[in-house]
Amino acid sequence: MPGKPNDPEKYYATIVRPKNASLETIFKRIAEISPVNELDTQAVLIAFTKVLPEFLMEGATVELGDFGRLMVNLSSHGSDVEDDFKKELIKGNKISYQMSTSVKKVMKSAEYKKVK
Repeated sequence: MPGKPNDPEKYYATIVRPKNASLETIFKRIAEISPVNELDTQAVLIAFTKVLPEFLMEGATVELGDFGRLMVNLSSHGSDVEDDFKKELIKGNKISYQMSTSVKKVMKSAEYKKVK
């Protein structure tokens, strides 16, 4: 370990990501399990990806039903005096995801295995 070169080496869990689930894969799968055809599903999901950033840019928490919610978080340098704070102190932003209770239940049932 670079920070503690004298400590014994440790091993940690990591996710093996064999493939990506593209938007195309997702709309095809949705069309398989719903009465909505593939083209309509594609149109809605593409529109969703276009409007989602608009709501996030406005600072909205985007509620996604049983899936959870998305929100933007900021990181910044601090200012001792409120009037001295300026936008240049903002270091960046990230979109965070908060799982719904139902998604948490599904994720708790995940099985893990050792892969070499």
